[in-house]
Amino acid sequence: MIRLIRELVRPYRGSLLIILLAMLVETAMSLATPWPLKVIIDNVVGHHQMSPWLVDLLRPWMDGKHQMHIAAVAAGAYVVIAVLGALASYIDNYYTESVGQYVAHDLRLRTFHHLQRLSLGYYNTHQTGPLLSTITTDIQTIQGFASSSTLSILVDLLTIICMLALMFWLNWDFTLIAVGVTPFLLCSFHASRKR
Repeated sequence: MIRLIRELVRPYRGSLLIILLAMLVETAMSLATPWPLKVIIDNVVGHHQMSPWLVDLLRPWMDGKHQMHIAAVAAGAYVVIAVLGALASYIDNYYTESVGQYVAHDLRLRTFHHLQRLSLGYYNTHQTGPLLSTITTDIQTIQGFASSSTLSILVDLLTIICMLALMFWLNWDFTLIAVGVTPFLLCSFHASRKR
């Protein structure tokens, strides 16, 4: 099965590279989304000092250390992050759906050629309607998995891994507590769903 999928996807390696790059941008933007809100809460509302690396990063866009300038830059950053995330999401959804359509088309052609090569005796012992219905349903399932399910799984998995890495980088001891409590929360959630 893996060999078949590799053969079907091989002609679309360029599109897969675009999908991967857009997926990385989408993951990066989902991780960057809380940062402007953090700057507003910590540095505008909370009156904390900004980190030196953040001051150096934002210096070209700020006129001074006035709180309204910081809030304006954070709001602009939030809009830029949202636009980049939406653009990356559009690109990966578009190319993923295109690759899914092309793979389904190629699979339909292979199936048609295979059915053409079968003997007439095969069709005397098997009903054509259920055979075609099964083939059509299977190809639609493969197309749906190739176009939407795989992308969602990869984006979510990459986001979780990057989010855990970012959490460990920011505050490793609190992250260990959060990760240690997670299995108990999942067990209690699973137990409450059974009721």
